Amino acid sequence: MGTLSYSIPLHSPFCTDNIDLHNSNKTHFLNSIRNKCRSGKVKNLDEALNFFHSMAAMNPLPSVLDFTLLLGVIMRMKHYTTAISLIKHMYSSLGIKADTFTLGIVINCLCRLKATPFGFSVLGMMFKLGLQPSVVTLTILINGLCVQGNIDKALGLVEHMEMMGYRSDIHTYGVLVNGLCKMGDTSTAIEWLRKMEEKNWVPNVVVYSTIMDSLCKDGLVSEALDLCLEMRSKGIRPNLVTYTCLIQGLCKYGRWKEAGSLLDEMVKMKTLPDLQTLNILVDAFCKEGKIMQAKSVIAFMILMGEGPDVFTFNSLIDRYCVQSQMREAMRVFNFMVSRGCLPDIVTYTSLIHGWCKIKNINKAMGLLEEMVNTGFTPDVVTWTTLIGGFCEVGRPLAAKELFFGMHKYGQVPNLQTCAIILNGLCKCQLLSEAISLLETMEKSNLDLNIVIYSILLDGLCNAGKISEAWEFFSSIPAKGLKINVYTYTIMIKGFCKQGLMSEAEDLLRNMDENGCRPDGCTYNVFVQGLLIKKEAAESIKYLKIMTEKASANQLIDLQKHGASGADCQKDLARDLFIFIFLRDHFVVAFYSLRKCSSYHRLYLDLFKARALVPHNIDPVFFEITFVVQEMEANERTSELRPLS
Repeated sequence: MGTLSYSIPLHSPFCTDNIDLHNSNKTHFLNSIRNKCRSGKVKNLDEALNFFHSMAAMNPLPSVLDFTLLLGVIMRMKHYTTAISLIKHMYSSLGIKADTFTLGIVINCLCRLKATPFGFSVLGMMFKLGLQPSVVTLTILINGLCVQGNIDKALGLVEHMEMMGYRSDIHTYGVLVNGLCKMGDTSTAIEWLRKMEEKNWVPNVVVYSTIMDSLCKDGLVSEALDLCLEMRSKGIRPNLVTYTCLIQGLCKYGRWKEAGSLLDEMVKMKTLPDLQTLNILVDAFCKEGKIMQAKSVIAFMILMGEGPDVFTFNSLIDRYCVQSQMREAMRVFNFMVSRGCLPDIVTYTSLIHGWCKIKNINKAMGLLEEMVNTGFTPDVVTWTTLIGGFCEVGRPLAAKELFFGMHKYGQVPNLQTCAIILNGLCKCQLLSEAISLLETMEKSNLDLNIVIYSILLDGLCNAGKISEAWEFFSSIPAKGLKINVYTYTIMIKGFCKQGLMSEAEDLLRNMDENGCRPDGCTYNVFVQGLLIKKEAAESIKYLKIMTEKASANQLIDLQKHGASGADCQKDLARDLFIFIFLRDHFVVAFYSLRKCSSYHRLYLDLFKARALVPHNIDPVFFEITFVVQEMEANERTSELRPLS
């Protein structure tokens, strides 16, 4: 069996009190053991080992089937290594020869221990001994492969089995269907379902429910309902699992009426929903903000005597916290405790998040203290929530203390924690603190990503420290990180804010050269910088580039829904026209003109707004007027009049 070695545990009672089998009825004793094994009345491992020892002391030994029956019980108790050790003892000390049954148990135990490769070693031993494995044993190996994600090997083994003359059964195919669904390959699972039907096998409710659950997880809820109808047409009734997965799928996609109908059907069919099913409903209602419906389900739970449990209450508390209804959240919390349902770390973290959201840090810290006193260790989510809360109320230095205090509780900050604290420091202009903290993070071997560095870069740019920002930006590649479009855009925006348009333009050009294509947001930032600098000609050039790259839909509200490329270019030029024509009144006029019922009224509206504009119009104004008129050459212009 390879290098894997299992031995009998030291507590194994091979030397327990001997039963005087010489003066007792051996047959009666063995019948007693058989009955206990078959009826599931073997109390525990110690009793099973006592039986094994007594059987091993018999002369002659009981049949291998009696040993196998007892070993099966030990295996079902999940004492897999003990079962393997006992079988080795049978072979080495009792002189019992290896057979299909005992080796089948060894294979089963190895597969359940996720040691499937060793299971195949035992299979090889069986063939060498001239033994033929049963379909059950081969199915166990197939299941072992599926559990470990080796679905291709499992499919190959089934095909090989059938080529070798083994008749796979409905259970074999069921194992494959389950494995395929767990790997997310629902379509192939359905193919194997159809193969079962071709063999005139009737798949059971477990097989159908497994596929329905997978379809629901794929978002194919209607297909799952169709499969349920197909199953019913074959006389197979849905069970609790069937209803639960369908209700969960319907709730996930907001199909509440159908979910309610299924719940009613369950009650009529006397398949009463269990706590898990009802919790799915409560959680789904809460996530959709349907608090009253969630409360109705909880009332139904209490009526049925099914919970509610901590998961139920957590769903409701979390929803109230998200809605900033902290009085209601605390009412549920107190009701929960009064029913003897103890809160868990999720409960406390949700409440802490709720108090932080409404900026009541004292309440949040009070809950943290209560949480620790109750015996819970705050996890990284709890700490991150609190750190975010302190940052939101403008206390990033206190957040920083919490950041370093996490280590006392054995918690390591994750990327979200790092991002929140850095962002908080930058927003409060504590850039030296932010830089120092980032250096500490780097020394702590945290796996920092480009998002973390982008936060500090943004902070430097917003503070007008453009030289430091550029130096920091230039140092990022040396840290083994690839600068993405978001980081480039931050730096370009920083240059634009400082009026350094040539530097911004150079960086924009470098993006493409470095394999990072500018997106709509990048162009938006740059063009707005040009507009502020009154560089209209350059703006038009980049607006044309944007339309060629189909980025205009994100820029300065220029592209209408469903506009053609020509219309888009017309809008771009028009908005530049408005900007230069109205100058400082651009924002007011721009949004006013957006409300015009007809584009052909544009010049008339602009003409009426002329009184707002100084007379010293830039020369480029006339160039843009020409562009607009040229783009409208083929349109009706009867209402338009030249502006003098």
